[in-house]
This record gives sequence, C-alpha cells and structure tokens, in this order.
Amino acid sequence: MKKSAVLFIAAMLAIPAVAAAQDTSATTPVAPTPPARPMVPASSPTGPNSAENQTMVCRQGTLIGSRLPGPTVCKTQWQWDEARRIARKTIEHMQVMGYNGPSL
Repeated sequence: MKKSAVLFIAAMLAIPAVAAAQDTSATTPVAPTPPARPMVPASSPTGPNSAENQTMVCRQGTLIGSRLPGPTVCKTQWQWDEARRIARKTIEHMQVMGYNGPSL
C-alpha cells in the first residue's frame, strides 16, 4: 500500500517535469517535424486537421521550484490533447509495469 502511494506521487510529480521539458522545446525556433503517422486522440474523432483542433490555445507554463510564472506556450488544441494522451499512456504503463527508476 505504501509503495503504491509513493509510486503514484512520483508519477504525478513526473507529469509537470515532462510537460516543462516539452514546453521549453516548443519555445525554441526549431521547425517541428510531423509524425510519420498522425495519432488521433480518442477525444477527437475528427482528426488533427479539423477546424476545432486547429484553434490555437495558449497556456501559462510553470517553472518547477519557482514562484514565478513560466513562459506562455501556444499550441493547437490537437497538440495539447496529444500531449495529454501520451502522458496518460506513460502513467498507465508505469502503473502496470512498475517504476524502474534509478537505484540508490
């Protein structure tokens, strides 16, 4: 019970770190490369090229360990949904397979 609680907390703390790593790469002027096969989130049956998924959504980022607001990150709604889907899939994988982090 205690081990699963620690695992859950570690997974929840890892999500902002992954999002922050993705957010900082979004602010660099590197041209994004499209995926070989676009993934369509379950919440979006219309696909990434529909008008509702091409609307830009800007969110205030967070800097871990700081009280100051992070950079504003703008992505399409489909990109936000895809990032959430990947994070959720990663957490589910960690819950099923277990966390094999660095051993001390």
